[in-house]
Amino acid sequence: MQKKNRRWPEKIKLLLLCTGLALCVFSGAVLSTPCHAQTLVKPEVVLPAHYPYGFNGYGHIDAIDSNLVVIDDAAYRLSPTVTYSTPEFPNALMTDFLPGVLAGFLTNARNEIISLWLIE
Repeated sequence: MQKKNRRWPEKIKLLLLCTGLALCVFSGAVLSTPCHAQTLVKPEVVLPAHYPYGFNGYGHIDAIDSNLVVIDDAAYRLSPTVTYSTPEFPNALMTDFLPGVLAGFLTNARNEIISLWLIE
């Protein structure tokens, strides 16, 4: 009787160990797969040569001021050194970015917008 009672906890330990290892292998495989969501590209629009190939995001501007921009209902902080570009002018002004226009943006590591690019 004593031998049977010892086997049961050993089987549970083995099952938990195997489950933990399987979970580690699975999570490592999922987290190491390449992610293509880092750069968004809107291929149906022909962009000028001075525009980047892709953006961290794009959408319609809902509101904009010197510190904050709202794009498709998501608020983003503007970097203190934010730059603005339009198809005609690589160094445009913030006043060119009115609510309703379509714009692409690039962000820094703090998720602040470092550049806004007028698309339409």
